[in-house]
Amino acid sequence: MQSAIEVNNIVKKYPLYKKKRDKIREAFSLTGKKYHKDFEALKGVSFSVEKGECIGIIGLNGSGKSTLLKILTGVVAPTSGSVNINGRVSALLELGAGFNPEYTGIENIYLNTLLMGFTRAQTDEKLQDILDFADIGDFVYQPVKIYSSGMFVRLAFAIAVAVEPDILVIDEALSVGDVFFQQKCYNKIREFAKKSTVLIVSHDLNSITKFCSRILVMNNGVLIYDGKAKDAVTEYYKVKQGNILSKEARKQIEDSYTGISKDKLVKAELHQYSGRMDAVIDSFYYQVDDLPFGEYCEFGKTVFVKMLLRSNRPMESIIIGYQVRDKYGNEVFGETSMTSGDDIVSLPCGESMISFKFTWPEVREGDYFITLGIGEGTEVLNQVEQCWINQAIHLVNTTHEKLIYGLFNNKMENFRIDRIN
Repeated sequence: MQSAIEVNNIVKKYPLYKKKRDKIREAFSLTGKKYHKDFEALKGVSFSVEKGECIGIIGLNGSGKSTLLKILTGVVAPTSGSVNINGRVSALLELGAGFNPEYTGIENIYLNTLLMGFTRAQTDEKLQDILDFADIGDFVYQPVKIYSSGMFVRLAFAIAVAVEPDILVIDEALSVGDVFFQQKCYNKIREFAKKSTVLIVSHDLNSITKFCSRILVMNNGVLIYDGKAKDAVTEYYKVKQGNILSKEARKQIEDSYTGISKDKLVKAELHQYSGRMDAVIDSFYYQVDDLPFGEYCEFGKTVFVKMLLRSNRPMESIIIGYQVRDKYGNEVFGETSMTSGDDIVSLPCGESMISFKFTWPEVREGDYFITLGIGEGTEVLNQVEQCWINQAIHLVNTTHEKLIYGLFNNKMENFRIDRIN
């Protein structure tokens, strides 16, 4: 079976000049002297995509994702290597790519479909479908230079899918549309994925894992992973954490919880503090399963937290707690040492190290922020708030192919059907 896309060891280099005039000096150099340094955006990337596959491409900014898509869509040529495309390609790359800002929306529809090989008569047949999907009203008769980013992407996506391509390529463009249009686009992508080849570049990991069973992970121009969506997200976060953790912190990946020493903790941000402050959280450490300062989480993973406390007086009844909020600030879940049923403990004056862990529940996908706190007292309603670090920890929760009904799932039990005569 012939592949829809075959990429063989492609390399893409861009010349970087320190000064604008160096480009001219190089062009007219009699000795052939180079005045630039080569930047390799892609370094020998190879993979193939079968017809009907829906493939995701993820990676940090500057990893080579967009350059790869530009080569696949013919916008730029590789420095070396080869690309074989079998079928008509429709691409949604940077916002406004392929549009003439002085043309109206209608004129740009005909321009884009012409570039895709459609005759005017064929575009006439598709025109109403494009207008219905874009749903931008009379703005379609106005120059696109006055369009908002949302209107731009509506029209661009409507054109891209209306031509019924064999290969649909999307590069982050849907992130600027409103939530209702995004849902409309995602439903359309699902339809395409059943019969056509789809390539999606996105930083929205939750969405991309819903569509794609296979994901490519790029890093510094190199394809470092090609496989299952769930494992790809894990690889992505390993790369991301590798870029921000110190060498000392990375060495602690194999450490046990009890082996985390004080020097491995990170300082808390002062502007996030609130409370009476007789005792404060000086610094903290956390890890998700065995990954220090991990950002990716899912149902069943263990979140371990360790905190260095500094108290200016002894406290007879200390309460340690955490609270998890979603990106809108809604409280989702949390717990304290008191409500967990743990024994009341005292806190000495000076430094103390406190740790706890909890299992991540089955909650809706998205961004979550963990607030860490210290209280004092023996009753839930009458405790004194000593120190809270708001949004100390950020975690991205993914459910992959599992559907969450509401904020979380609550398992059905004793399900049965009784026949009534």
